[in-house]
Amino acid sequence: MTAEGGAFGDIWQIDIALLAKSSVEPIEAALEDIAIGLSSFEIIGTPGWRVTAYTAGEPDRANLIARLSAAAAKADMTLPEVDVSPVIERDWVAEVERALAPIHVGSYCVYGSHVTEPPPDGAIAIQIDAGQAFGTGNHETTRSCLQSIESVCADHAPSNPLDIGTGSGILAIALAKRLGNVVTASDNDPIAVDVAAENAKLNGVGEMIDFHLAEGLDLPGLQEKAPYDLIVANIVANPLIALSVDIAGALAVTGRIVLSGILLDQAEEVAASYAENGLRLTERIEMDDWATLTLSRI
Repeated sequence: MTAEGGAFGDIWQIDIALLAKSSVEPIEAALEDIAIGLSSFEIIGTPGWRVTAYTAGEPDRANLIARLSAAAAKADMTLPEVDVSPVIERDWVAEVERALAPIHVGSYCVYGSHVTEPPPDGAIAIQIDAGQAFGTGNHETTRSCLQSIESVCADHAPSNPLDIGTGSGILAIALAKRLGNVVTASDNDPIAVDVAAENAKLNGVGEMIDFHLAEGLDLPGLQEKAPYDLIVANIVANPLIALSVDIAGALAVTGRIVLSGILLDQAEEVAASYAENGLRLTERIEMDDWATLTLSRI
């Protein structure tokens, strides 16, 4: 290893941003023979994907571009931009702990199991570790949702809330602890539902949250419990727009909706789709590139 701040074992990183998921496979195939590690992931809130490859030593750039050009031509796609850089040695344990430091939003304190200091007196403490489901409290959308939920609860505490796309269960757990009554939660990913249920038990509210595996509200068990006086959905813009009719239809007359996972330039389109269903924007919170919208009936 080199000294701190130097290249880590002479490992190099190749980053390639792609416009669509269909471009991932041909690009990965072009990199397989030269990479010692390869990964791809969706860029949240966009249709784009990112492919990252690692090589032992600096890659031959001419060979790299030739490989990618051939793959792009075969797949009838434009040659993507390529970023090549050395991997810098870091204290990953310290970085992860910094990234997952306790989050304080209003009366909520969200922390991981690695945190040894107790939550502040009077805080609504929620223990969530990073895992296979979205939502540790660190992302801007989760923090702003917690802020919006607190604003709604301070105005008029809901008695029948629903969390759509619950992920890790963090928002459902926050509601159960804040309100002290039953919360309904759903997700279309069976792994997320299992993770959320385990997190609810860990936080002492396992019996207070009714979890469902469902696409949106497309489940009799969810429809039977309507109308809801608070519906929270931290997903992404396009599904939120697609769900606008169902969500509006499941909302009580005096209910509120909190929507997140929305990029700033998508917020007006999302708000407009709900306005068409009789809902008006009452609060908008912006954190970095993300917007969280609170709506109520006109």
